[in-house]
Amino acid sequence: MRIIILVLSVLITVGCGGTKKTTRSGQTMTKPKTRKSTTTRKGKGKVDTIYWTEIDKSKDYYDAIEKLDLEKRSSYNVSLFLPLSLDKEDTGSSTIPKSKVGIMTQYYAGVLMAAEVLGDEGIAINMNVFDGESGSFQNKLQKCKDSDVIIGPEDKDQLSVAANFGKNNEIPIISPWRSSTKIANDNPYYIQLVPGQVAHYDKIVTDALSNYKADQICLLGRKESLDMRYMDYMQKVGAAINNDGNKKPFKEFYINEDSLSVGETAFDSIFYDQKTTVFILPNWSFERDNEFVYNTVRKMSAERGFEDVVLYGMPILMDSERIGFEYYRNLNMRVCKSSYVDRRSPEVQNFRKQYYEKYKDLPSENAYEGFDMMMLVGRHLFNYGKKFQYYMEDYDANLLQTRFDIQKVFDKKNDEQFSNIKYFQNKHLYIMTFENNHFVAK
Repeated sequence: MRIIILVLSVLITVGCGGTKKTTRSGQTMTKPKTRKSTTTRKGKGKVDTIYWTEIDKSKDYYDAIEKLDLEKRSSYNVSLFLPLSLDKEDTGSSTIPKSKVGIMTQYYAGVLMAAEVLGDEGIAINMNVFDGESGSFQNKLQKCKDSDVIIGPEDKDQLSVAANFGKNNEIPIISPWRSSTKIANDNPYYIQLVPGQVAHYDKIVTDALSNYKADQICLLGRKESLDMRYMDYMQKVGAAINNDGNKKPFKEFYINEDSLSVGETAFDSIFYDQKTTVFILPNWSFERDNEFVYNTVRKMSAERGFEDVVLYGMPILMDSERIGFEYYRNLNMRVCKSSYVDRRSPEVQNFRKQYYEKYKDLPSENAYEGFDMMMLVGRHLFNYGKKFQYYMEDYDANLLQTRFDIQKVFDKKNDEQFSNIKYFQNKHLYIMTFENNHFVAK
């Protein structure tokens, strides 16, 4: 990783990274594949309704795209804000995979590998790299007025400033690490690549009801306002899907945290005899919920006995180091996640080989994420020009750790005609199912 460490040293010294430039240019367009796209519209008090339309990827389609004013250029300027804090962090920690600098070093290494692939495809990218969390963010942002796209930053307040900057200067802002409904409003230049919390709940409830009856499903949580709000939302989703007049189709069980650590039982009498009990655990925050989630999983695994149990939950179930294979197996876990690296895939194996040859290290998930993000942005710039975000719904890419399903988000309260775009949001999510001692993405 010496190359990356050198770049980080430049960042901490001058506050702005050197330029990574791919100089090969060509005329071959990487065309999107034929796919069905979805437009999600929300009415007042209603859950998402999906309208399917078939997109015609005929020669006429590509000819029409070429004639539009897409502001296409021979090369594009990309600014990347990495959350490094290099004025506080030791650059030596870039070799420690789970350190802040180590995580971003892997991410940036994936970005650089994508830039090389894009260059081979004839997509010319001039990349400027900034440490978003050292020095003056405003001064660095002002240097991005000639950018065709800005990626990051991670900090919520900085991201809000960057989103407004992008809107005012007509520069797309890509948010690869943070998802929030409050960062942007009426801003068609803001694109969130991380699916929101609500999207996770929609996916979980939809999958659970497609496999089990509502009376088998039980929502878990503490008797606290946030947990009760999570439950209330999922009840509304379930009611809308069933559409049978029952406003609370699922059972609810409030867990006493003391019973998880000192009580003999925490889940007494809620397991079904002779049929599967399906639990949904909506908690997701490492800061707020880590101990509660671990103790819930541990206690449920011990108490279930021989009863058949399925536990749906958020990414924390897979990301927590305290929750291992024993619990995955005992509770038949199904985890909602936006990304998954299938290390048996030939494409992933090839990437691992090339990454090791280049950096003498194995890639983490952060490297795959950086690669996929840069491939998405680069190919969209080449295919559709500077205002590529309006065409992201129509594009399907074969990537390493996820598939992107970018959709327009509208103001459902004040825009009944769905004409004003609040922002763009990735909606793609997997349900990870534990089978044969490993997770499978479905």
